[in-house]
Amino acid sequence: MTRPLLDELDRRLIGALHLAPRATWDDIGEILSADASTLKRRYDRLHEARMVRVIGQADWGMHSTAMPVHVFLDITGETPLAVLRRLRELPHLQLLAQISGDYPLYAVVHAPSEAATSEAIDRMFSVPGVRRVNALPALSTHRRGHTWDPQFLTDTERADLLKLTGARPEGTATATPPAKPLSEAERTVVAQLIQDSRASAASIGRAAGLATSTAHRVVRRVLDERWVKPRLEIVSEWLGFQTPFILRLRVAPGETPDVMRRIDQLPQTRLAAHVASDMSVLATGLVTDRSALALFIDNELARIPGILTVSVDVMLAEPRRYWLDRDLTSGLGTFHAPTLL
Repeated sequence: MTRPLLDELDRRLIGALHLAPRATWDDIGEILSADASTLKRRYDRLHEARMVRVIGQADWGMHSTAMPVHVFLDITGETPLAVLRRLRELPHLQLLAQISGDYPLYAVVHAPSEAATSEAIDRMFSVPGVRRVNALPALSTHRRGHTWDPQFLTDTERADLLKLTGARPEGTATATPPAKPLSEAERTVVAQLIQDSRASAASIGRAAGLATSTAHRVVRRVLDERWVKPRLEIVSEWLGFQTPFILRLRVAPGETPDVMRRIDQLPQTRLAAHVASDMSVLATGLVTDRSALALFIDNELARIPGILTVSVDVMLAEPRRYWLDRDLTSGLGTFHAPTLL
């Protein structure tokens, strides 16, 4: 299928769904001053073309007792893309990318436990072409992936959409399980929302064999407890964001929390993590091109006190992000959703 060209209404719709992925078409239409049925047709067209998909970001405690590990891989005797294709067959890989810099490959491992994390990293050493593995365990993480905003809307529109979601500060992500084990109905709804976070409570109830009233109640609980956070996925390049990047920052002692908070507030960033390394903060983000990245480093980043040195890598290819395979030609592919504990 030929990829549709994005017009202004498409971009505004995508901007709205980044902020309120489960909002009704009527609500979005009222805020964007657009016809609800037109918006639904637009979304269906983009979804069928594998341009967009609304999935669910599971709370870490739903699928792991461990924090993720950011991994940089050096290679020998092989091309980076050849090794990347082999890495795709390994389990528990949330992200895979070819990057610039000393280490040509970058991955994020998020396994169900510390033991499974160790095993997953150990298996990387056995992949032909891998010469060295530099693992940076996350100590704390501010997640932005599901709240990243391409800035396609006015401030008023953004505020109105955020009201629909009851948006709350993200805070620090942890791998803490729910206080009480989930019921079978709750586990079923969590699994359904991870796969399709725009699914209605009624359709989830039918698929799960739940009464409609029960499905509505359980879906509301799952979302209110933030066990699943809906997020819109798209191939970023199709929106005009051609340059994903990684920052590794050496920060003055005691300044890490404030540096992470400030980075988390920048619209260009998707994630900020405190990692166990000589470079104590790792951040990822998106900008339109390399000139915009230079301006971001020299203007936005340079204003943050406490940063001693900065290492910048550009993601040259990103065939998997947040468990979802993606391709610049064919679009969004297989979703390797983590298994619930």
